[in-house]
Amino acid sequence: MKRIILSFALLFIGTGIFAQSTNSASTSKIAEGTIIYTVEWKLPEQMQAMASSFPKELTVYFKGDSSSLKTESPMYSSTNILNVSKEYERLLLDIPMMGKKFSVLFSPADQERIQANLPELALKAGTETKTIAGYKVLKHDVNEKKSNQNSEAWFTKDVEVTPNALSRFFDKNYGFPVEFVSYMNGMSVKAVVKEIKAGTVPAGSFSASKDFEEISLEQLMQMQGGR
Repeated sequence: MKRIILSFALLFIGTGIFAQSTNSASTSKIAEGTIIYTVEWKLPEQMQAMASSFPKELTVYFKGDSSSLKTESPMYSSTNILNVSKEYERLLLDIPMMGKKFSVLFSPADQERIQANLPELALKAGTETKTIAGYKVLKHDVNEKKSNQNSEAWFTKDVEVTPNALSRFFDKNYGFPVEFVSYMNGMSVKAVVKEIKAGTVPAGSFSASKDFEEISLEQLMQMQGGR
């Protein structure tokens, strides 16, 4: 059980590469706010029995260059904190069944190590459009090269939002991904934006409180492996 929880928590880690783009005059930038995603999970066989425990929605808080993806389930809760411009990433993990709260700050060496596990995505823009969460989106066909899995991603250039642990795998020049599939660690999740709302985010959204035990990525990986 512990290994499965840790595998799930590691789904969203890894530093992506982002190309900066020039905003068009019609693009609206939201500097601070909240994103709600509805999500559907594609799980490996050993995790199928736990499918009902996986969250159906994920919440992201963002401000400036920082974002915080919160995942909550009956088994555990996690927070993936990311600042792309500073190449900063931290994972907070609360596991009640273990009576533990862990905080992992990823070093440059950790991020380089994780790069090998990142998805390799090839995108091809189409012509089909639709509206999601009030935004006009353009369809792209996506191929994940490592697994040769195909999916769709829908991007909008109507709004600019800080990248988060779910959306960061896509080049910003495509726009902001509003519907897409994210791949990592043998799992995938289909995410669709339900709402993007401007407003003040909760205090402490981008930091760890003192009740979290600081551990290294190596220690976390050892726990995942049961060693």
